[in-house]
Amino acid sequence: METTSTPEASTSHADTLLAGVDSKVLVNANTISQWLLSQPDNLRPRIAQELFEKLLRDASQSRQYNATGHACVKLCSFVQQCAKSSDEALKQWAFTETLSKRLFHFYLEWYEHDPHRALRLTLDILVMTSTLNPSPQTGQAIKGHVVETLVAIVARRSTRQLTKSGLQCLDHLLSKRAVSLDEIGRNYSETQPSMAGVPELYLWRSFVFYLFSWMEVTYVSPLAGKCVVHIFRGLETAAPQTDSVFTAELWQRWLQDACIKNPAIMDDTRNYILVPVFKTDRAASLRLLQAFIKRDPLTAVEHRLGDQTLLLQLATLELGKRFGLVEEPSDGVSQPLAHISLQETVLDNLLTYPSPSVRSSAFSLLISSQATTKPFSQVAFSLLKRHIAAFHADYDAKFRNEMLSLSKSLIRRVKNVLSVAQRSLSRPAHLRTREINADATVPSPKKRFGPEAALKDEAEAHEIINRHEAFLRWYIDFLKGELLPTASYQRHITAIRAALLVLKVGKHAGASDDGVDIDVARIIAFDATWIRLLVDLTLDPFDDVRDGATTLLALFPQEIVKAPSAFARDSGTLLDILEEFSLKAQALANRTGRADHGDGVARSQGLFATWLDNPESQIAFSSKLIQGLEGKILKAEQDLGHAAIESPVHADFASISYVWQVLARTTYSDDHLKVVHQLHRRIVDCSKRIWLAVKHVLCDDSPEGHLPEELEDIEGLDTKDLLSYSFRAVHESSNLLRLIVGTLRLKRAPGAPFPTPDVFKDAGYLTFEQLASLRHRGAFSTVSLTFATYCQLTQNLRDAFPEVEGLDGLLHEWYQGTITCIMTQASTTRRSAGIPSLIAAILLANVQSPSFGEVFNTLGEIGKKTVRLSETDGSNLPQVHALNCLREIFRSSVLSKKAESYLGMALNLAANSLKSEVWAIRNCGLLLLRSLIDCLLGTGESKAIIESGWDGHSVRISYKKYPTLPGVILGLLQSVDGVLDVVSQSGAAEAVFPALDIIRRAGPPEEHRAELRKHIEGYLGSRIWHVREIAAKTLCSFLLQEDWITEVESLLGQFEKHANGLHGTLLAARFVLERKADLGHHVKSDSTRVKQVLQGHFQSSGLFQNCPEIEAAYLEITNLLTSLDLDKEQADKAASYTMLPVYTDSSSPKHHSSSALLDMQISMKVVYDTAALADVDKLRSCLSDTLKRDINTATRMLETIPSAWGSVQGGKAKAELCAMYASICKLPGATEARTQALLNLGSVVDDSLSNHDVQDLPSLAKLDMLWDHLLEEEINPTLSCAIITTSGSLMAASLSLPSDLDNTAKVDQRLMSWGELIADALDADNAFDTRFAAAMALRSFFLDSRRHSWNSKYLPVLSALYDALIDDDDEVREVAASAATGIIGTYMLAPTAADRLVVWLREHFREREEFRSLVICRMTGHTPHLRDIEMIPADQQLIKTMDFDDSLFAAEEQNLFIDEVKETMRWRQALYDFGQWKGDAPFENLVQWTDSGLAYLIQLSEKEDGPLGWTSDQHVFAVCARVLLSAVAITAAGKVSTTKSLLEQFKHVGTRARIHGSLLEMALSEADI
Repeated sequence: METTSTPEASTSHADTLLAGVDSKVLVNANTISQWLLSQPDNLRPRIAQELFEKLLRDASQSRQYNATGHACVKLCSFVQQCAKSSDEALKQWAFTETLSKRLFHFYLEWYEHDPHRALRLTLDILVMTSTLNPSPQTGQAIKGHVVETLVAIVARRSTRQLTKSGLQCLDHLLSKRAVSLDEIGRNYSETQPSMAGVPELYLWRSFVFYLFSWMEVTYVSPLAGKCVVHIFRGLETAAPQTDSVFTAELWQRWLQDACIKNPAIMDDTRNYILVPVFKTDRAASLRLLQAFIKRDPLTAVEHRLGDQTLLLQLATLELGKRFGLVEEPSDGVSQPLAHISLQETVLDNLLTYPSPSVRSSAFSLLISSQATTKPFSQVAFSLLKRHIAAFHADYDAKFRNEMLSLSKSLIRRVKNVLSVAQRSLSRPAHLRTREINADATVPSPKKRFGPEAALKDEAEAHEIINRHEAFLRWYIDFLKGELLPTASYQRHITAIRAALLVLKVGKHAGASDDGVDIDVARIIAFDATWIRLLVDLTLDPFDDVRDGATTLLALFPQEIVKAPSAFARDSGTLLDILEEFSLKAQALANRTGRADHGDGVARSQGLFATWLDNPESQIAFSSKLIQGLEGKILKAEQDLGHAAIESPVHADFASISYVWQVLARTTYSDDHLKVVHQLHRRIVDCSKRIWLAVKHVLCDDSPEGHLPEELEDIEGLDTKDLLSYSFRAVHESSNLLRLIVGTLRLKRAPGAPFPTPDVFKDAGYLTFEQLASLRHRGAFSTVSLTFATYCQLTQNLRDAFPEVEGLDGLLHEWYQGTITCIMTQASTTRRSAGIPSLIAAILLANVQSPSFGEVFNTLGEIGKKTVRLSETDGSNLPQVHALNCLREIFRSSVLSKKAESYLGMALNLAANSLKSEVWAIRNCGLLLLRSLIDCLLGTGESKAIIESGWDGHSVRISYKKYPTLPGVILGLLQSVDGVLDVVSQSGAAEAVFPALDIIRRAGPPEEHRAELRKHIEGYLGSRIWHVREIAAKTLCSFLLQEDWITEVESLLGQFEKHANGLHGTLLAARFVLERKADLGHHVKSDSTRVKQVLQGHFQSSGLFQNCPEIEAAYLEITNLLTSLDLDKEQADKAASYTMLPVYTDSSSPKHHSSSALLDMQISMKVVYDTAALADVDKLRSCLSDTLKRDINTATRMLETIPSAWGSVQGGKAKAELCAMYASICKLPGATEARTQALLNLGSVVDDSLSNHDVQDLPSLAKLDMLWDHLLEEEINPTLSCAIITTSGSLMAASLSLPSDLDNTAKVDQRLMSWGELIADALDADNAFDTRFAAAMALRSFFLDSRRHSWNSKYLPVLSALYDALIDDDDEVREVAASAATGIIGTYMLAPTAADRLVVWLREHFREREEFRSLVICRMTGHTPHLRDIEMIPADQQLIKTMDFDDSLFAAEEQNLFIDEVKETMRWRQALYDFGQWKGDAPFENLVQWTDSGLAYLIQLSEKEDGPLGWTSDQHVFAVCARVLLSAVAITAAGKVSTTKSLLEQFKHVGTRARIHGSLLEMALSEADI
């Protein structure tokens, strides 16, 4: 192989030959070539080489300075012209192997760091020199070198990171067919020893999976995807000519296996592999689609397919649908172009699948289309109507956002279809076609196909319009139903956002979404129920719901706002309705003082100002609000205590803020502008006055518990009332001050509502004073934002007020004031209140004076001043304030960028602060260090990732970006040498930890690597355990990329007589093993060497056997290797027998170690060794002995047994384990051990039941004894949850075991009692752990429904299962849905499972009176009872719910997921035949309960309801809805004249009293049974 020389090696020689060349010659490749051809023939190749060296050197230098790529173009063009030259010598030179290799490696280096498009020219040269080379041998050599290099890069055997450039080169060569798959495969087989002699397809699978692994890296995934596509196409094309058959089925299998192995590449697989295929190769796309359907049909979705398989299949089908290869489900004739048709039943299952990703993909598949004007089928609309409610109620915010994005596409497609269809019907040409077709003698035109073909036929066009308009109306009504007061937050916010989409999405394809669909706006605005719901939601507890409701209302145009509304009194307008609502809302906010009520009032006032159509009215309205605020502030100045209870001001300040946002949108005349300026002054005065009134509360050193003495005697006032009043007053007033100056950001224009300079100054100094003195953290976080705004706007004052002098020095005055605060303000704790925010705000102004460097250096000088503990009492520490200010700078996303150059200085300052004698300074230094590390490494990582450390290849910190950082880290490590082991030097240990943590998480820098490693290895021998542990974890970052076993062996030899060093080295070895296992590395090859090294030192070193900590660390590594299943035989049995006596013999000293750690690891060793021998007796003996000595160790053994013994087969072992667990459960005390034993027992029982191995289970008598004993012993919460969890397994076992008649009756009774116990455990007031344990018990019980004979004894547990399906926590619902699978036959989403369960119960128990009682209890909101129902009359329920809780902090409902309306409607469907229920006690109870409720509702209707009326409360609304829905159901049964008469009377009086429209709609509805 030819040798290559670097450009530098021939620099002097080339310069000598080219010294006389005019610079104009080197302008471009053309001039160079012309000059070269003018030289003597015999010198041309030599001169060409020298020119090449110079151009290559220039291009390399150009790369370093990020140039435009002109030098590279010049270089490549020169070579290409030489290759085309008529001079044979030049042509031969251009095709030499050395030149091609130089260009190839030049490309790899440059493109990896800067993918400049000019570099593609080098690839063209490689293609030319390898395929068109005059010398075939040279061409093959070039190609061989390139392929060998690229294969090494793909197979991760390259020592350099050249992935991006390598994959780009491979893609280019395959695209140009410069290399073949045979050449790549041959090289891969030769260079990969494990691939020698394997079948061709196996070889390619291995290579392709390397490419799949590179798709994990974001910046190379597109290139890796392209290469995969090349290989797949090449293999499929070559299949007929080879013995190996590569089919679409194999292609599909590889894709599926890759996505299962690494789910993170799913999206990249779709975008970079599937999309290119579907775009360019229709035939291959069809084959691939058919392969997916054939191998894994979606009809198997219930049980067999995994999430990743389904997601990949759905992604493929969606692409097929987008490209016209897949047709959505339809009840008509499919189009001939569609080769695959989706099935309704399949999509029905997928849309209820528990995985959010699968459901989202299925939804996308349903609504995607080749064109946005393609009509939906009726089947598609039916599926949407059936499942969209569950999508809106989903707990996962990410899923709901995805669903909303897809809903936007759905709405757009529906509107586009309607627009095109209506336009199609209105065309004159279409009318002519109708006339022609009306003549029977004229043959009908040939049927056309395509997205819009149906729109050309009049009859079909009419049907399409009717179908889509009906769906759009249904969808709008559905969204209205999702806004009921009883609906959950998830349903509220999703429905509002979907309604905004319906309102804003344009009708025509390509239309903007900035406008408003006036037709939809009229539907909503003229529906009294819609308006009532939206207006009431402006007082919703959740801010985004309030914002969404007001945003939607604000979109109504003036023509709708001014139109008469049926919901208003006396045919008033929407403005009248809003005014009525605002008055009620203001009274409610004054009564409660709650933040959500106050914000709702403010938003309604802002909406009112938006609906006012002239500036005069808006200004007058704003003045009126300020006047009311001034009155409240006067009351606060006179009597703060009573004002805090009776007259909160935060709603008034917030109202003015929302109104001001309306006023700031326009310009004003001079007269109006004067009035606006007066409003500014009044606002600032109000802010000052309320600040002075509450200042003494918020500026106390402990404001959270401060109540002034003069206010202690006021009845009803406590610290939270006063603090809430004060904080919210300052919070909202500060927000308002920030808003009124926000107009200064706008360009100066006549009539712009700018605040006057005096107002700006006064407000700015007020915020400065607040920020400097506040102690309430919530308050100064708001004020800090306001002050930052003022600081930034000081730079706009000159442009806004060019005629006013003295505005330039305002920021400097505030800076000097801040420095004064730093030097003088007392510091009783580590905090500095608002001082750091003052500094950050001033720096955000980005001015020349004070500059960033000036401020930073000043703070650094203050922070580094030494303070002796004897010289201060800790009350005045400027260093604390300075360090906190620096920390604030590095926490700011804006300022931290500027501070990067000061990071080294800050690290040194923080480290030195850790050595201070004063605790407050040490603490602030530590906080600063944490912020610096966060600045370096980011804050978006999970705790698990942070603790796991560096992965060995990712770039976490660019040490080139921070060139001083390695030296600073080294300095920190050096600064504590010699004092680290002194126990009193705790500050030294604190100083070294951050430095080690940086290396541990980001990897070691190349600079000072050896010195850093030397220091860290030294810390392995530290006397402080924690230092050894952190050092071991840090050393792991060095060893990941090295022969770590050799290094560990060297360290063991180095510390042979040093106990701490040996312990630290063993810790490092364990951490490396754990990290490699976590990263998925193959550590099996390391296990043998590790064992040999450790066993050698174990036998030769006395410290290994005499030091408990060292022996514990050694055994921990041994146990780790066993747990990783590195040795399938677990250790040879003979060796195990030699180990066991040492650790299990009670006479052995090892068995009674004084070290808890050693005892723990010995016990773990026993568990693994006994599992290898399947020796339960020995395990029981050791466990029994351990229980007597150490409960914690015994518990750890019990926790390990399931994983260690998981592979042990045989019924005898299971039976013996069950007996062992049962005996432990009966032990007195030992609660932790009993808990774990009980859980293990349940796991074994579940496993036996699932395998139908009933003979392995304990007898019924033993189960009874165990259960009775568990209930008799002392129980703590943890054991209680374990008992509940395992009870499901034990109850299932009791039903599965054979029993006589007496035992059967006993089991039935126990089943009913157990069902009631589980129902009690699922009560909403219980803790999550208890409810989750109950759900787990239900899952174990219903694991296999074949053993159950359904009778009324099952109703309590089935009712409990339903309770779990509607639990507030999604984890409980998911487990319950899994449990319901054994009954309904399909694993599906919890809400859908609840629907199906009610249907199933109706089918199996409709003749049972117990079931009827259960239905009545569910419908009326009572605790479920099967007999002897004790119902609270509906009128009493209404009276109780109308007792409004007006406390400041309302108690949150325990279950926010349940919707009482939906519950009643769901169970109402379970009423099979009302006629058969006549005379039944449950039915008569329902009639009596309903009649009492109707009578009381009629009485209540004498009081007008209206917006924010008495039915707006969700609890009142729930009872009303239950009464009305029950009344409608009873009326549907007939022959109950009283209920029917009362219902008709309510309809009449309810309409007159403006009762909630949703309730009236329920009264008018028909029973859906």
